[in-house]
Amino acid sequence: MNSGNSVQIVEVPEIKLVGFSVTCSFNGHIHERVEKMKREFYERKEEIRNKVHPERYISPCFSSEVLFTYLICMEVSDLSEVPEGMIGFTVPPHRYATTKCQGDPYQVIHDYLGSIGLQSDKRALALEIYSLANPVWPDETEVLLPLKKAE
Repeated sequence: MNSGNSVQIVEVPEIKLVGFSVTCSFNGHIHERVEKMKREFYERKEEIRNKVHPERYISPCFSSEVLFTYLICMEVSDLSEVPEGMIGFTVPPHRYATTKCQGDPYQVIHDYLGSIGLQSDKRALALEIYSLANPVWPDETEVLLPLKKAE
């Protein structure tokens, strides 16, 4: 979507996702657990029915001061068929700041938001969109951070 560290503000409608999740403490071997979950996703992704974009996957994530949750999912048109051991859920519509860049996309977005007086919504899910053909972090990953609603 973007290159050269540019950030855009976009509206994303409700999306339905099916996939796997892992939650661990920041001291709890995050990388190894995420990689194990990704392997299982790749082995079982064909079980997911009603895919909207079969060429990509979405990794929602969120964290607190002690825990980190990371998911790897396919967008689907409905949640009527969730394979055993997977989770199905709906992400409500949000306004997001998004970029696809070299370096740390989260830092690029936070810097941009600070410069225009906006903040990310820490209660909503951030989204990382990966191409199945080239799932390279961060250079080929589109990152979307939800924006806090105006009060």
